[in-house]
Order: sequence, then C-alpha cells, then structure tokens
Amino acid sequence: MSRIFLLFWMSIAAFGLPACNRSTDARPPLPEEIAAVVKPFYAAVRRGDQKAAEKYVAPGFIDDSRVQFAEMSRILKDAPRLAPAIQQRQGSGAYLTFAGQHGKMWIISEVRVVRYRNKPMIEYWDVTTADKAPELVTHTQDMKRYTIYALMTVAFAALAGLASLIWVVRNRTHIIAPESAIETRRVAATVRNTEP
Repeated sequence: MSRIFLLFWMSIAAFGLPACNRSTDARPPLPEEIAAVVKPFYAAVRRGDQKAAEKYVAPGFIDDSRVQFAEMSRILKDAPRLAPAIQQRQGSGAYLTFAGQHGKMWIISEVRVVRYRNKPMIEYWDVTTADKAPELVTHTQDMKRYTIYALMTVAFAALAGLASLIWVVRNRTHIIAPESAIETRRVAATVRNTEP
C-alpha cells in the first residue's frame, strides 16, 4: 500500500506541478500609480489626441514626442491592445516594455516613467514593429519554463528521499543486524576435568 501511495505522489510531482504553474496571463501587473499615467496616455495616442497625450509627458520630452506622435499613433491604432510584458524599476520610476503580436508582426512599445514634481510622468516613449518577439520577453518565458522544471525536479527528489527514508525505517533491523541463521556445522565440545 505504501509503495502505491509513494508512486502516486511521485507522479503528482512529475505531472501535477507543471500543470498548476501554467498561467493564462503571465504578464506583470502595473502599479496603480504608473497605470494611472500609462493607460490614459496610450488611450490618447490610440485616438490620435496629441493634446490629451501631452498631459502625461514630461515637459523636457514634449518636443521629441510631437515629432514622432503621428507615426506612433498610426501603428497603435492598427495594433491589438498591448499589455505590459516586462517591468523594470529604475529608482522612483519604471521602464516598461509593452508587446503584442499582430499577425506575424510584433508591436513593441517602450515607456520610461519618472517622477517630475512629485508625480509620475512619461519621460520617454517609443513604438516599433519587429518580426520576432523582444529578446527580454523570450528570455523571461524561458526562465519561467526552467523554473517549472527545477521545481518539478526538487519535488521529485524530495519524494524519492522520502521513499528511501521510509524504506530504511521499515527495514532498519535488517540493516543493523541481519537475521540470524541457525548454524549447521558440527561443533566438538570437550570438557576438562580439573579435579585430581
């Protein structure tokens, strides 16, 4: 019975853990403070409303933003909704990479959010198209997959260790002192008479 029980748990470790770790949306959630700036900014860029978008851009970057606004707005209008793929904290701000696949093309947008007069504003943004996913996105997916395999290996090794420990405990008397067998050889017994 205990062997079946251990075999059951080993199979759970081998197949159950990876199944539990498959999430449909593995993208990082945006902090509320950053989302309050980035989401309305992207909505304004999609609509082509430059004046509304400039409310969220830091004053030092507004001129550069105006140069690229029309082209970036056109790319985002045709693209599906982008979701945050990578989030890197930089001091009090953040560097976000949004990615989405549209047919065979990837639409990638990068945004750097910084604190300007104690409120978050966009210091830099860019939208590009590419034939393949950004490298950081593929590396992140690979790391998640390897982490799943590592957890599966650790769980399997722990269960194998538990199985061997149970086996040792159940058979410890045989390991410490093997069962004694009756000796079958003949022994000659001599008695000495010590009396004179």
